[in-house]
Amino acid sequence: MDDLIRAWERIETWLREHQCTTALSALHPPASEKATQSLQDAIPYPLHPHLVQWLRIHDGAPMYDAPIWPGGYVPYDVEGLKGGPEHMQDMLEEFNEQREEDPDHWILDPWADPLWLPIAGTNTGESLLIDHRPGDTYGAVLEIDYDLDFLGDVRWKNLGEMIRLMAESLESGSAMPYSRQYSRVPQLDEGPPSYLNWKLEKIQD
Repeated sequence: MDDLIRAWERIETWLREHQCTTALSALHPPASEKATQSLQDAIPYPLHPHLVQWLRIHDGAPMYDAPIWPGGYVPYDVEGLKGGPEHMQDMLEEFNEQREEDPDHWILDPWADPLWLPIAGTNTGESLLIDHRPGDTYGAVLEIDYDLDFLGDVRWKNLGEMIRLMAESLESGSAMPYSRQYSRVPQLDEGPPSYLNWKLEKIQD
């Protein structure tokens, strides 16, 4: 977990060196131990340690004010995270209702799970989640994008890996791994004010 902290420090250093601080300044200060415990009390399963570590760095951000993660994702604060299980339950009920309407032709996998916790969102409705199910994908960062039929696609092994790859990509100017077909390429718009984009780029065969 120390690697997550060091990697984020590298990201913040890069952003400041490139005068790209608008989104960075919108991030909240660290969550207090009391706030983090209140989140754990509200979630019916143990929080992944990388998420706890992240909250000790920044308690999310105001929605839509800090699209600092790849894809324009804004990390949720403690209060936003608390609503994750209820949101997943609503999505699972919606899935089951649609499947019941035409069970013979329904081929989609569920687009929600009680052990998926939404951790970040965009202003167009996409979500990043941490998989808390036991097994090979425990801790994985998943993506839901209904328009593109990303219904829980694994993006990174865990939150620590995502942040480490962000740091490496920014420092080298190289593409960040994202999926089998696409990568995320950091682009600096010098503004003013300067801000960071993560362009979606198709991987050439």
